[in-house]
Amino acid sequence: MRHVSILMLVCAFWSIAAGAQTGKDYLQAYETRARYVTSIYDTSRTGYYSAAVRYAHNHDLAVADSIFRDLLKEPRGDMFWMFPVIGTYMHGKDRMSAETRAVVRNAWKTYAPYRGDTENHWAMYYASLYIAAEEWTGLPGGEWYNGKSSDENRTEAKEYLLHWMNITTTIGQGEFDSPDYYPEYMISMTLLADFARDPEMKLRGRMMLDYLLADFAAEHLDGQYLGGFSRIYQPAVFKPLQSNASAFAYLYFGTGEPSQTGWVVLSALSSYRMPEILLHIATDRSAPYVHKERKRVRNVIRFGKEKNPPVYKYTYVTPDYGIGSLQGGILQPIQQHTWGVRYLYGRPYTTIFGLHPYWSSYELGMFFPEELKPLISDVVSSKSTYNNPDKWTGGSPFERTFQHRNTIIVLYDIPPGTMTEHIDGFFPRNLEKRILDPSGWILCKAGDTYVGWFPLQEGEWVEENVSPGQEKNSIGRPTDTDRTTETGNWRFRSHKLQNGYVVEVRSRREIGSFEKFTSEIRSHIPKATLRPGAVSVAYTTLDKASMTFAFPEKRRLNGSAVDLSTTKLFDGPFLHAETGSQKLTMTYKGMKRVLDFTKPTIIE
Repeated sequence: MRHVSILMLVCAFWSIAAGAQTGKDYLQAYETRARYVTSIYDTSRTGYYSAAVRYAHNHDLAVADSIFRDLLKEPRGDMFWMFPVIGTYMHGKDRMSAETRAVVRNAWKTYAPYRGDTENHWAMYYASLYIAAEEWTGLPGGEWYNGKSSDENRTEAKEYLLHWMNITTTIGQGEFDSPDYYPEYMISMTLLADFARDPEMKLRGRMMLDYLLADFAAEHLDGQYLGGFSRIYQPAVFKPLQSNASAFAYLYFGTGEPSQTGWVVLSALSSYRMPEILLHIATDRSAPYVHKERKRVRNVIRFGKEKNPPVYKYTYVTPDYGIGSLQGGILQPIQQHTWGVRYLYGRPYTTIFGLHPYWSSYELGMFFPEELKPLISDVVSSKSTYNNPDKWTGGSPFERTFQHRNTIIVLYDIPPGTMTEHIDGFFPRNLEKRILDPSGWILCKAGDTYVGWFPLQEGEWVEENVSPGQEKNSIGRPTDTDRTTETGNWRFRSHKLQNGYVVEVRSRREIGSFEKFTSEIRSHIPKATLRPGAVSVAYTTLDKASMTFAFPEKRRLNGSAVDLSTTKLFDGPFLHAETGSQKLTMTYKGMKRVLDFTKPTIIE
């Protein structure tokens, strides 16, 4: 093993960033994708990145200066203003005019960005502030928007960033595995990796980029994030490749669909290069595997005994599909996605999932400090689907899951008077087949992926298109759906309060034909008890595994109790990390890479 010290890493920058990490073919393909991502910004005048790309590519510098100065006449956007401004400045500071440099410096004196109240907000805020404070050293508080000196701002930012890295590598992120908020963390760490002057912070930025990409790579399938998520917007929840994380899959993994979203521009301009081992982890799907993770609940400030209860993730990944889940309950407010199947067939609708579309001031009060009564209206003003009974995102205290490989059981025990009194299942209308079988199974064919869904209670089918309101409740996509191309979807709704379903997924590789799948699954009928306070099911899978599940937390597999509390931070064929260790080990065949945040050190 080769132990790499901080100074060795910083001094031998290119050996880390290129020579020791990736093969020549990958690097060439990556450079092509990075040029594609940034190409439209070389000629556009649409925002800060139009200036940043010109500066980075060293052309049209007078135009870049003009764009930059014009935008800084009326600063807005808070922490979402901070990172594109400091990123643009750092790429262009040696090429822009003295007048433009003065305008940028003045903006950090006179415009006071709001710090925000979420994990991604603070990552962006403090990473941007750290780079700015290092850049403009020795200034008194009167030269900064917040009245603090350069040293005070740098110290505060560093303390928070180290705290965030520590908690992430010991008990996991709170805004974990969010397909829509993934860019905010990648951008924040890219700023550190590219521009931090402190060698340790620069190294930590690069290590965290490895860490974030590893987390994504292990639960990735051709551009799609798999598994349960802390936060996801509509429509990306039912059109998975529209999520912002997919743009990073394209840039780094070469998968999914080409994207030129602004969220990935600073990464495309970065000197960071992903280690080769992560390319293999992200793209080798030659054999199915189980990947488990432990994350944490966002800070609980009311209605709980523990500040950051654990989140247990289970994901089964195959060449054709992935099925992943959280254990259920309220693990993140507003936009939680508890479980889902995602597959390769039928873009853009490549998923089947279910939920209880719950909403309440109780849920919001767990995580937000404001008075309870106005909380719902405050949230709906920015997250318009929150109190919509037809929404497709959200967790519920009355929902729990039990997953074993490619089978999942989901149970509900909903008290009368709850918002809302139904559960829903999402089925794309572009499925090749959706059979309502006399056995009780809903049998679906999506290319070479087969999904069986057995509802434990009767329900009704509703055909629907994506509404403009759903389309507009997203990041960066405020446009109506083109109704000439909209295929629509099916909603399976059941109004029974004690409820649930069993879902089995197989592929042609695993079982053969769809006809064989349907023939075999028809005889596998769950046995359920569905009474208030006594909801349970027993089921034998197609692979003859015995699963028994009693709401909320009694799970048994082949007669043995399942203890979720033993779940490690990362546990799978590629990623390994003990809870509390601050160490992540990546393995792939004969390759190995260890990120040790206690030093910090990279070991290969």
